[in-house]
Amino acid sequence: MFFLRNIFQKAGIFLSITSGWLLLCGIDRSPKQANFGLKDLQAKNMLQSMPPLSEIPLSFYLILSAFIASVVSVILLVRFLHKKKIRERLEKIAENQAQLSVDSVFEGRQVDDEERTFIKQMCNSKDPVILLPVIMSAKVFEKTAEDYKKSSKFSKSDLEKIFLLRKSLQFTFKNTGVEFSCSQMLEPGTHLECVIHHKGKNVVFTTSILDSTEKQLLIKPPRVNKRPANMKQFSELFCNLRREKDADYEFKFKIIGQLSKDLNAVILSHTRNIKKLQIRTSERLPMDLEMDFLLVTAVDYEMMQGFDVGNLQQYALSGIIKDMSAGGIKVQIGELPTQGIKKGDVFLFHLPNASLRGNLAATVLDVLSSRGSNEIHFAFRDTDMLTHMKLNQYLHRKKVNMEAA
Repeated sequence: MFFLRNIFQKAGIFLSITSGWLLLCGIDRSPKQANFGLKDLQAKNMLQSMPPLSEIPLSFYLILSAFIASVVSVILLVRFLHKKKIRERLEKIAENQAQLSVDSVFEGRQVDDEERTFIKQMCNSKDPVILLPVIMSAKVFEKTAEDYKKSSKFSKSDLEKIFLLRKSLQFTFKNTGVEFSCSQMLEPGTHLECVIHHKGKNVVFTTSILDSTEKQLLIKPPRVNKRPANMKQFSELFCNLRREKDADYEFKFKIIGQLSKDLNAVILSHTRNIKKLQIRTSERLPMDLEMDFLLVTAVDYEMMQGFDVGNLQQYALSGIIKDMSAGGIKVQIGELPTQGIKKGDVFLFHLPNASLRGNLAATVLDVLSSRGSNEIHFAFRDTDMLTHMKLNQYLHRKKVNMEAA
């Protein structure tokens, strides 16, 4: 405000001096006694008596131009300063909001002071506007981490700090709110559906992650004749992974070694080449498998969660599974029960030879009746990632046996 007041004061003094000069330029310096007659009032004589325009002093035009330029400059300067002040206020508000968001994320995710200091070091800035995208986006975080690893400030001891910071910020595979962009996001205990290409055949097996660091991860090897398989003879391991309510992911690891003692774990190098697929529905295979089912309503099924369904008296019926995929089944039964079968009802059954501990639950999607036969279409429900993998393996074995027959 003081700066603006000085500008207005100087502009007022300048305008006063300019106005005084123009006023003085307009004082009449002609003789006080007028010597003219009626003839001088004639138009011709009046035009002749007027001084030519060229007699107006050049200083008048210069002063007038300077005056107009000064007025315009003052107006533009005032507008510029006003906009600058508004912009500075908005930037300050944005900075305060960013700082508040950064603090909220740190507090909500329980990031300690040491990790907060490290992320400022990794970003080479304390500006909350720069820090906020890094702690909010897994993709931005990974890009910042890669750039930091290439910088002169990076040391090998920072690898563990980056790995722990990723976990503290909840950039993990289980957090479906962030993009799955690198295998460092996988945690111990995660189940993987793996494939090895060997002699023109695909060897499928399920394994789990034993441990993981910033540079490599360890998985449990498959067993052949009750002994851990030698995975060092292969160079690559192809993996599929499903994230609930998100998508299927496909990627491959490079096999860099295998521990010969203790865990006998396979050592894999991390990958960022991860392909996101749509939720995969496996091939539907014909089955003709006789099965006993337990029929419950949708309401009863919700109430039964947490109880042993085998000890509850529900309506039992038999049917034939005509075909099956990892997403559902089609069942054929003869006579419908007295209470009927409605959309949303749940069939519970145990699938033999599928290595599943519990019962599978399938929700009725549609009931088609024709000539005394009833076809019921189901979709599996409440299947976790491991169950989905085992269903795919079960169907794969069925397909191999069918092709061999």
